[in-house]
Amino acid sequence: MRYAYELLGRAPLASIDLPTCRHSRVLRTVLLVAAGALLGGCSGDGSTLVGNGGGGDDGRGGSNPSGGRNGSAGSGAGHSGAGGNASGASGGTGGVASGGASATGGGGSGGAGAGTGGKASGGTNGATGGKAGAAGDTSMRGGAAGAGATSGSAGMGGESTGGAAGSGGGKGGAAGTGGVGSGLCGGGSAQASDITIDESALQQSIRGFGVSSAWAGTYANASDPDYLWSTTTGAGLTLLRIRYGDGLSIAKAAVKAGATVWMTPWGTGTNGSPGGSVTTTQTDPNGCKGSMPVLTNPEQWAKNLVSWVQDAASQGVPLYAVSAENEPDSCGINQTTSYSATQLATWIGGYLGPAMAPLGIKVMGPETQNACGFKTYFSAIQSDTSAWNAVDIFASHEYGCGTLPTEPTIAAANKEYWETEVDTGSANGDSGGGGIASALLTVSTIHNDLVKANLNAWHYWWLYCSGNSGCLYDTGKKAWAKRLWAMGNFSRFVRPGWKRISTSGTTPSGVLVSAYIDPATNALSIVAINSNTASSNLSFYISGSAPCTLTPYETSASKDLAAGSNVTVSQSRVSVTLSAQSITTWVGKP
Repeated sequence: MRYAYELLGRAPLASIDLPTCRHSRVLRTVLLVAAGALLGGCSGDGSTLVGNGGGGDDGRGGSNPSGGRNGSAGSGAGHSGAGGNASGASGGTGGVASGGASATGGGGSGGAGAGTGGKASGGTNGATGGKAGAAGDTSMRGGAAGAGATSGSAGMGGESTGGAAGSGGGKGGAAGTGGVGSGLCGGGSAQASDITIDESALQQSIRGFGVSSAWAGTYANASDPDYLWSTTTGAGLTLLRIRYGDGLSIAKAAVKAGATVWMTPWGTGTNGSPGGSVTTTQTDPNGCKGSMPVLTNPEQWAKNLVSWVQDAASQGVPLYAVSAENEPDSCGINQTTSYSATQLATWIGGYLGPAMAPLGIKVMGPETQNACGFKTYFSAIQSDTSAWNAVDIFASHEYGCGTLPTEPTIAAANKEYWETEVDTGSANGDSGGGGIASALLTVSTIHNDLVKANLNAWHYWWLYCSGNSGCLYDTGKKAWAKRLWAMGNFSRFVRPGWKRISTSGTTPSGVLVSAYIDPATNALSIVAINSNTASSNLSFYISGSAPCTLTPYETSASKDLAAGSNVTVSQSRVSVTLSAQSITTWVGKP
């Protein structure tokens, strides 16, 4: 949270944030000259197996249900007929049912050769696949498994049981695959040009995607909650970061929509103002230049936070976590309290952790400005046993120093790792920062944080601002930035509890691909970012339970999470085209 609030009429010049991307390059230059300080740089630089035989008038097999030496099921179609059941002689074939309103495939039993299971195709309501062929007798081979059904409007998959092995001959038919036609859509093998989506290679869990409402008392528009939290008409965000001293009005609607709310303190005074009775103003503390508040009464500050958390809960805002401090390494920028790395670890381990534990509130830290500061503060917390045990969520901002570092010890200790604030800036030619080019900077940062640093959660800086790239809604233009919808390509389709899964293969230049799965249902989301000014072609190979179809949702210059036509998966492979400068999420369920 590092905007110069004098620009917004909210704070003195001394609070202007010099080191971040939240200012234009010209403004940053002026501010740097005026302040004489320079910090980190900008981040974000069956086959339709149509059966031929159907039921007779009574919905059963036709007049010749038993095959001769090479007999087939009787023919004749009923409105909702079942396929004939053929008992093979030398090589009888099971009945083949073409779906009527709800057709069922016929079953086959092994004869001297081997009966073949019935086959079914979907009708109006889809068809159920034929049963697997039964085994031959003690001198025969087992029947082959029935083929899976091809979906109709809502077709059901074939049965998953293969034919049993003949006791006197060869092995039974292979087992079919359950689900919506996955027996017809899986299998196959990856080609050299494919991006392989490996559903068995589970990575980190995803907690969610969100934004900060700091300094905002209420929603700017009555419809804003839907834009932010809805999974049908909005971006489907799932996390809200509020400031100590405000934000409860906005948080109430977020909670009702199912979002997770957590809190960060800037100032420690009344309503989050700088200073307060628990701090003293010191000159040049902690290697900083100038006067700024430093915590000197941690016990009382912990009590104040407990009271605030309890009051929030009484107003319908149960908090998930409390952060130790916003940017403790920022030397007092934007009303923050200054902490050295050791001081913050002591505050967490000796006071904040013990205060939050009885409330069941998770503790977050250190929320440093960037990756450079994070390493120092993380090391101090790691070296302090009480602090390490107290912290549930490690977090940082990303103003300079690039993508956050990978810290495998965090996940190994069953803790989470979040990015909690960044302004990814404006792209060339998009001075207001609200267009698709700037949105691509945002989602590329999300991709890198999730794929390279294995983060569990990600936040954009601000909900509201005017005329700059720091927010999701421009209060001057009264318009949502394109980055809201671009974030929705992740947040609407990668829900809390989903896991990232590994991808491999070479993507075209300017294209990024990541994939996610719901372990409970095997629902799949593939997110592809095309930063190129021309379209790009991709092919995916889905290793695992491949959906039969994937539905694309595109955000581009002209589209906001717009649903496109389904694409068909065959033999686990599907080819797609990415629109120029777009973010597309393909979703499907096996």
